[in-house]
Amino acid sequence: MKKLLIYKQKSHFIIERVNQFNHATKRYFISEQGLKEGLLAYHRNNELDQYELEVSEDLFALVTKMINSKEFHE
Repeated sequence: MKKLLIYKQKSHFIIERVNQFNHATKRYFISEQGLKEGLLAYHRNNELDQYELEVSEDLFALVTKMINSKEFHE
């Protein structure tokens, strides 16, 4: 199963994409807005549903709010 790991490390927000072969790539964002735009890119390409999301506890509320926002449902 492909996964998106979403967490914060030091002052960066990170989306780590792990494919079915367990190969990972990371994208770093310096702001919450950047993180939101990164998630929107997966949504706009109809890829978000292909991933199991694993969100760190400290970002869970923020990511849930982002995904439930109107931008993700247009």
